[in-house]
Amino acid sequence: MPCRIVSFNPNSIYHVFNRGSEKRTIFLNDRDYNNFLERVKDGLKKYSINLLSFCLLPNHFHFLLKQKGEISIAKFMNALLLGYAKYFNTKYERVGPLFQGRFKAKMIETDEYLLQLSKYIHRNPLFDSRNLLSSYFFSSYPNYIGRKIWPFIKTEFLLSYFSKTNPRLSYKSFVEETDVDLEPIASLIFD
Repeated sequence: MPCRIVSFNPNSIYHVFNRGSEKRTIFLNDRDYNNFLERVKDGLKKYSINLLSFCLLPNHFHFLLKQKGEISIAKFMNALLLGYAKYFNTKYERVGPLFQGRFKAKMIETDEYLLQLSKYIHRNPLFDSRNLLSSYFFSSYPNYIGRKIWPFIKTEFLLSYFSKTNPRLSYKSFVEETDVDLEPIASLIFD
């Protein structure tokens, strides 16, 4: 595989994402999602990385990660994805790669991109019309609206951009606004 273009730097924030090989499902049931998230939780401690937001969907995932120290996000992701692929392949008696190549990562360089990307990540379940944002379980969004489902999510940084007293200027209002145009950042989010 060619070398990664993105370098991981301390105190920098990255959008990290990947999907199943051939867009296949990588989470078949709640146990798979929970196994993946348990690995995430363990890796965050081991590699000194903050998870600002995430969303897991049947065939892909998105993370917003802040690298705190010198240990690279690449090491965290390598351990996470290899460990999960081994679990998945053993459980479902399959062989071969689970993920579509190496994970993708993009450095977040502006506040606007950071905020719009967090909105995109948290709105991802809406692409499946059966889902509701506030009740979608395998996302960090419930943490952002006061339901502390995932104790390893660091919400303070993103919430510092929004009002805590004015509902119209809250993070919830920002994410759930109905007139959303992600076109300005689409080229930054997708390959």
